[in-house]
Amino acid sequence: MRLKYFLFFGFLLLLLNCNIHEEKPGEALAKIYCGTCHQFPEPSLLSKAGWKDYVLPPMAKLLGLDYLYGIPYVAKKSSAIPLDTWTKIEEYYISEAPDSMPKQNRPPITDFTNLFSVKEITTPEGKFPATSFVKIDSSNHWIFQGNAFDSTLNIYDAKLNQLSSFNLHGVLIDMNFNNSFVHPGERGGVLTNIGIMNPNDQKTGTVDSFLISKDGAVSFVTNLLDSLPRPVQAISYDLDKDGQEDFLVCGFGNHTGSLFWATKEKNGLSKKKILRELPGAIKAYVDDFDHDGLPDIMVLMAQAQEGIFLFRNKGDGNFETKELLRFPPIYGSSYFELVDFNGDGYKDILYTCGDNADYTGRFLKNYHGIYIYLNDGKNNFTEKYFFPMHGCYKAIAKDFDKDGDLDIAAISYFPDDANQPKESFVYLEQTAPFQFKASTIKEFDEGQWLVMDAGDVDGDGDDDIVIGSLIPPIPAHREHWLRSSKHKGQMLLLENKTK
Repeated sequence: MRLKYFLFFGFLLLLLNCNIHEEKPGEALAKIYCGTCHQFPEPSLLSKAGWKDYVLPPMAKLLGLDYLYGIPYVAKKSSAIPLDTWTKIEEYYISEAPDSMPKQNRPPITDFTNLFSVKEITTPEGKFPATSFVKIDSSNHWIFQGNAFDSTLNIYDAKLNQLSSFNLHGVLIDMNFNNSFVHPGERGGVLTNIGIMNPNDQKTGTVDSFLISKDGAVSFVTNLLDSLPRPVQAISYDLDKDGQEDFLVCGFGNHTGSLFWATKEKNGLSKKKILRELPGAIKAYVDDFDHDGLPDIMVLMAQAQEGIFLFRNKGDGNFETKELLRFPPIYGSSYFELVDFNGDGYKDILYTCGDNADYTGRFLKNYHGIYIYLNDGKNNFTEKYFFPMHGCYKAIAKDFDKDGDLDIAAISYFPDDANQPKESFVYLEQTAPFQFKASTIKEFDEGQWLVMDAGDVDGDGDDDIVIGSLIPPIPAHREHWLRSSKHKGQMLLLENKTK
């Protein structure tokens, strides 16, 4: 009997020992060190060359190490990681990563949709496409456009005639309106000036109030908040229910930044309350998500700590954080919106990732694209659909063809120009529940599409689309643009021909 017990426990120990050794030498260390600041990135997310030459060296430097002739060494006495530990982590990623990234799991886009007729605003001679913001006002039949080249807010009518141009002395990145465009007339709200657009940690952004007359002329712009860390969105809302206007600000920043809300005090100073003291806040919604009568906040975070988070309002200016979705730091989260895809009365998440302006920008990523996550009614979300799309920057869900279900329009700022240039604009027609047919427009390569909006600009009862192009203020990009016969569009209006 004792021999049987000895053999049984010996077999258990053998199994445990085998399980321990199944984990690669550097895997456990990578999960500790590489999962501290962000979600643990699997080696499969990038090729061997991507990890070896473009990700691991800058990550080592952040930990106090450096490289000489491709060999890591301790650069600072206060290194946050032992050299031999880092070497094991490096060996783990390089050995486990694929030689090259997998291809997209879909056929190339070849079809052109006939749903839209396209009108174009070309770029004036001597200037570069620099559309930093677009918005359709469906009641006034206007299009708002921010131009980063000359710091202007421009307003166009449905025929693309320019109604007005106003110099904001900053880069317009977002406008939050006081009303929902139900009725025509004057417009007011707050606009967001990012400050310096290129990645930086300077606090040059502002939030300003504005008023636009019923004729489309900007009456005034007044500063509300300044010295902000590259803000990309500001929402005016009474978050603490004290009867006073608050401002929720996505301070995207770069290495530093924060999601915060501020109240303008009577003495002119602003009082800030930090919700998340990390960079990367890129898109937020305010709504009563838990149905307790208080306004909550749902926000998409990019940069290292990528994910979608719910900040539940507990009253008296206090918020409780719930992680809804989490993404690896290499995903490049770019946008999300809330829409009920399956008609169950609960808003689902349409999410895009594709920001490829980082260390690994030269590598195409097969997980970039459009995702749909379904809501179980309790703000728990599960993935239902994925459409691969390199460099995807934004997607909008509407019933564009008026057949009773939701379709999707999407743009890419970093498409596969060599093999898949048509993915720079994609129209996904829903043909059956969560089955979509992909097509594009013939003018797909007229710009480098950064921004997009949808709405009924011409008042004929269907949703049109406007997309804007921005050439990065980098000499190599602009030299390429000047040599190219394409990419001359400043903005395209896709007029919906559905009757």
